[in-house]
Amino acid sequence: MIDYPDRQIDFKLDGEHQVWVNVDERLPSDKSISHRMILFAALAAHPVKLRSLNRGKAVTLLLDALQQLGLQVKQEETRDCVSISGDFAADTHETVVDLGPSSAAARMLIGMLVGLNVPCIVDGDETLRNRPFDWIVEPLNQMGADLRYLGTPGSLPVRINKAQFNGGHALIRIGSAQAISTLLFAGVAARKALSISYPVVSRDHTQRIVNSFGDSLLERHHHIEYQPRQCTVPEEICIPQDPSAIAYPAALFLLCNRGRAQQQLTFDNVCLNPTRQGFFTWLGLCGFKLTVVVDSVRHGEPIGRLILEGGGEPRAHDLRDKDLFHAMIDEVPLALAIACLLPGQATFTDLYELTFKESDRIEATRRTLNAFGLDYQVHGYDVRVDGAQVPHAPKAVPTFGDHRLSMTAHVLLLAHGLQGTVLEGHCYTTSFPGFAECLDTLTGRSGL
Repeated sequence: MIDYPDRQIDFKLDGEHQVWVNVDERLPSDKSISHRMILFAALAAHPVKLRSLNRGKAVTLLLDALQQLGLQVKQEETRDCVSISGDFAADTHETVVDLGPSSAAARMLIGMLVGLNVPCIVDGDETLRNRPFDWIVEPLNQMGADLRYLGTPGSLPVRINKAQFNGGHALIRIGSAQAISTLLFAGVAARKALSISYPVVSRDHTQRIVNSFGDSLLERHHHIEYQPRQCTVPEEICIPQDPSAIAYPAALFLLCNRGRAQQQLTFDNVCLNPTRQGFFTWLGLCGFKLTVVVDSVRHGEPIGRLILEGGGEPRAHDLRDKDLFHAMIDEVPLALAIACLLPGQATFTDLYELTFKESDRIEATRRTLNAFGLDYQVHGYDVRVDGAQVPHAPKAVPTFGDHRLSMTAHVLLLAHGLQGTVLEGHCYTTSFPGFAECLDTLTGRSGL
């Protein structure tokens, strides 16, 4: 378990604050795309340079794992640029790779290693050991893999034994992009056809990249058909900015400028994949003013600008659509916090997938908000929020080492001129290493 230091917020933004600074230079690139591009680079027959790579802990742990398995990871001219080359080591049976708290890195790496027939042991910290892996292990084993649990069944650590992956058909029983991506990486690595049926649409970065690199992938009616063709990984890949990271400075700007229609803020070079735009769609449904402009398509991903404006009369809005939920799954804790603040009522339904994120985010988010005097009602996996709540200064805000909760707590404190201690507050480094500096720059505090 990574031990994160607390973070003290001991200042207040000026109530008449008018300075909002562009923070494009402070934003991290997309974590989800970074994970996937690292794995495609590992599959390439030639060195691949990755520019604007997310440098959060969840990503650097994956780079470390590949190095342990024999690949070369070279730091290039800037901190956010690395090249990946070489081959996997000849004997990796007893190599233990530790992915810390990153479920995405661990699951997709397992898929790729199964496809390549590279044996090793995949493990993580206590947080990751408490998260489910049976829904990737079972379909992989059905397709020819030999994965064995070394501890609690259904959990890490998992041993990958040498076995021939055959492809075939899999039925994914939960809504998870990681499950689909894990199977696709196994098929791509093994060059085996496979089909996948799944219950709900989730982020589709892997599918888009597979098609853009030359393999055949057809997706319709919650079903995927993958056929290997000619997968060609570019020698250089540039990764766009992360919409999930942008959600927090965007929310701070919008909350602080509900009465200032003249204010505007733009984020550029943003991944605008529709399966990642749910939070901004939900903000629009609440009545906040924002515009999305697609400027180009890169490796199958729409890239462009997010333009925010102050003003409007936002109200709390429901989250009942399952596809919309999955398009904002990482931002639901932030959305729950915002719903508590806005006038009106909102119901968030069928949030089951939040229970096996970095924390049980239904309960953990509630406890984080309780520190501010905010609350919502929980009925199974449904949540009812009565809005127009007023947060008060907390003594200490628990985050349970969950980066999404830490960043949500920062937004609440700064938006309401509150001071307090965010426990394990620096866990934002999991996905957004420069988060605190980004908010300082955004609000004109940089250099103070």
